[in-house]
Order: sequence, then C-alpha cells, then structure tokens
Amino acid sequence: MTDMHPKAANPKEFIESKWKHAFTTFFDLDRNGLIEWKDFKDLIEVIGEVRGRRSDFFLTARLCLPDIWQKMTEAIGKEEEDIITLSDWIQLCESSRKSVREPAWQKAYVEYMFKLLDESGDHLVDQAEYVQVLGYFGVNRKDANHCFDQFAFNHQGQLIHAIDKKKFHVLWKQFFHSEDPASPGNWLLGKKFKSQE
Repeated sequence: MTDMHPKAANPKEFIESKWKHAFTTFFDLDRNGLIEWKDFKDLIEVIGEVRGRRSDFFLTARLCLPDIWQKMTEAIGKEEEDIITLSDWIQLCESSRKSVREPAWQKAYVEYMFKLLDESGDHLVDQAEYVQVLGYFGVNRKDANHCFDQFAFNHQGQLIHAIDKKKFHVLWKQFFHSEDPASPGNWLLGKKFKSQE
C-alpha cells in the first residue's frame, strides 16, 4: 500500500488529517472544497445507479442523507441551503470530539454508513462489502483490503472476516476522536495515516 498521507507533526495534525480525509472522500464528492446539499444529492443518485432505485440502500439514502445534512448544518449554525467549508468541518469534528454525548449528525451518519456497508443486511460488514462500498468513494481495492485487515480482528488479535455494528461503532469513534496512531479505527475509512516518528 502506498503511503497516502504525509507524516503528522503532532497529534492535532494527525487527527485533523483524518477529518480532512473524511471530508474529501465521503462528503465533498465534486471535489470543489465545500460540502453542499448537491454532494448529498449526487451520492443518492450514485447509490440509485449502483444498487438500484428500488433497493433498500437507495431508500435508506433518500431518507437518511437529508436528515444528516440538516443535522450537520444545524450543528454549526448554518441554513440548509448554505455550504460547509473545510474549516467548518474541522470545527464540527472538534466539537463532536469534545462533546459528552454523540452529536445528532454523527449518530445519524454512523448508522447510515453501517447500513450502506452492510450490503447483505446480515448486521455484519464483511471484507467484500467493505471493499465494494469504499470503491464507490474512489478507494482502490488493494488499499481497502489492506485497511480492512488492520481493524478486523477479535480480542485475541486474530483476523476475522466481518465486523458487527458494535465493533464498527468503536472503530468509528476511534477514527473521529483518537489521536493515537496505533488505534485500529484509523484505518476504517480506507486510508493509511502516518504519525510522527
């Protein structure tokens, strides 16, 4: 796997590099440096094309994504027709990290992502599902497979073929909250992050 991120000079830079990856890969779909409602509409359309307009996944996206957008804009005091800049996003992630309770937008998004990744509906995300869905967001198969192997293991450290919702939530929290470069959740969204050495 190629090193896809420069070394972070400090923990703050490390965690912000993860947030920037989430912003550019999973939200800013047209790569214009902003998150807009159009990005969410485009994602709904892509899911409809890939999974079918009658699929549960398309219907879930049509129901969940408008709610997530509304909760995100509300959390940073913006109107739904506004845009979210990268600095807004960093502020949103930082306040989420400091919050005692998981913010509504984060809670809605993690639920949606688990449903999207669980293509079979068996309440597990297996490696094939993970690789396929990350491919929709431009993560290549080799990198996605490598990342899955870095977080899909049991308490004994043995690789497992699928993760359940509880494990997914733990990994999600590590991705968005942990400054520890050794956290398995750093790999969850399909990218290798290098820490300071």
